[in-house]
Amino acid sequence: MSRYLARRLIQTIPVLFIISVIQFGLINAAPGGPLRAYLLNPDIRTEDVTRLEHEYGLDQPLPVQYFNWMGNILRGDFGRSYFTHRPVMEAVMERLPATIELGLAATLISYLIGIPLGVYAGLHRGSRIDHVIRFSTSILNAVPHWWLGLVIIIILANIKLATGVLLLPLGGTKTLGKEDLDPIDYLWHLFLPALMLGTGGWVTFGRYMRSETLEVLGQDFVRTARAKGLRERVVIYRHVFRNALIPVVTLSAGIFVGLVSGAVITENIFSWPGMGRLLYDATLKKDYPISIGVVFIFTILAVLGRLLSDIMYGWVDPRIRYD
Repeated sequence: MSRYLARRLIQTIPVLFIISVIQFGLINAAPGGPLRAYLLNPDIRTEDVTRLEHEYGLDQPLPVQYFNWMGNILRGDFGRSYFTHRPVMEAVMERLPATIELGLAATLISYLIGIPLGVYAGLHRGSRIDHVIRFSTSILNAVPHWWLGLVIIIILANIKLATGVLLLPLGGTKTLGKEDLDPIDYLWHLFLPALMLGTGGWVTFGRYMRSETLEVLGQDFVRTARAKGLRERVVIYRHVFRNALIPVVTLSAGIFVGLVSGAVITENIFSWPGMGRLLYDATLKKDYPISIGVVFIFTILAVLGRLLSDIMYGWVDPRIRYD
């Protein structure tokens, strides 16, 4: 296992390099340039803008800018914001916990809803509940989740409890007026954005688990287990469920990447103070150090997610050997 992990970590180096080149080139190719806001300000002289370009190294060729940026990254320096002049990592570390909490909650919801629904639909093929699950997952898979989030916000805005409080909060991380963080209040605010972010995950897991459950049920080893007189619960959990789970584990990496990228939209819809919202604001302002830094960290998280998926695959399927 240790040799496998070392080999995979080494393989991620060229992947991160290629992705960093692409994202650096695309962000810098955006029209307007990072100092456009200063050019539009009549109180700032052209000489000041030229000085800023030289100070930030923007007057150098793009390849030189990239290698300077990458050299700083290797030293742990992601640069400073063009507008707030704060270190990028300082801004990211303020937002990273909120994004991780949202992503973990969405992942948990994806597993807790999608896997049981898929297994139940596969075990009750052709039943009324199976048709309802298949129909609802098809609809949710076709509907844009950002649009669904906006519709739910509109609906919940008109639903209040007897005390006059909304059934679910529509944004933020805590109720206004509460200075100290209340765990229950925080989870109350976390539920809706996590549910929306995890919708794509549990829909995908549900569909795959249904098809894999049906396929495993027709295998010879399942018929043999039943012929031995094993209880149906043992057959389902020990033989059907574990083998049906193998392809789903391979999907976990893709789902994780989707959660990371989907956080940009979800955090803006529900005013969640995470890295996705930070990236959105920085992109609008053309704050290149923040934008590039956040995207690069998202890339690292996605690569680590795929590595974790491979490790889980070996745990679920003992036939896989890493060394």
